[in-house]
Amino acid sequence: MSASKEIGPVVVVDSDSIMPVERRQHERITTYLRARWEGLLGCYEGTLSDISAGGCFILSDVIAAPNELLRLDIELHSDEWVKVWGEVTNCFDGIGFGIRYTEIDEEVGQDGYDKAIGHTRALKTAVAAMKKFDAAVIRRSGSESASILVSFAEYKSLLLLALPRVNKGLLSLPECRKKSSIKLSVQAYVDASRAWAIMSKGPQTGNKQFLEMTMLLKDRYDAPPDIIAAFRQCEHLTVLNHLWVRAYIYLAFAT
Repeated sequence: MSASKEIGPVVVVDSDSIMPVERRQHERITTYLRARWEGLLGCYEGTLSDISAGGCFILSDVIAAPNELLRLDIELHSDEWVKVWGEVTNCFDGIGFGIRYTEIDEEVGQDGYDKAIGHTRALKTAVAAMKKFDAAVIRRSGSESASILVSFAEYKSLLLLALPRVNKGLLSLPECRKKSSIKLSVQAYVDASRAWAIMSKGPQTGNKQFLEMTMLLKDRYDAPPDIIAAFRQCEHLTVLNHLWVRAYIYLAFAT
């Protein structure tokens, strides 16, 4: 009997089949979270630029010593703080340093920390969906100007395609500031669609929807007189750009 018959067919396993612990342990997710740490040189604050189940990277001008042991407090997306202990693994002058966790606070535990990692993934998914939508419908040329890349029908269609992915991410997130920022961003993009639909019908100052949108622009989006005047004159781009800038600012807060 040949060796191949004794052993059986060769099974090829690709990297996608090896999921849980080994890959997840080192899978880093881009994020921005506040952090405080205490080491040999004192106490400092900085920002986490990425995070994983096994460690993180801190953006800071203050560089820790290689192999230094730190106590690190991380502000999660739920606005709670989690305490971990870790060892400095690499340092980059003027940029920051990486940490490998050695212990996680018992109050939170590994399960609680893993749940926080899941929240980070969900947040990233929701933000990415809205940024992809924004890039598909708007060309920005500076913070105060933009051009429309699609028709009104295409705008509505692309927005409807983005929302399920956003909602899926939001459902798994606890109530927090970043979740609220995503909701406000989505609302601004939706209100832009409503304003566009109303302006497409031409000036109609006595119309109920027209009056309601005028009040909405003033109350919810702090629209100055020139934006209100542009809405009454159905100057699409001026009004839509005002809403899109606000939407993108909210999205930046959620990043």
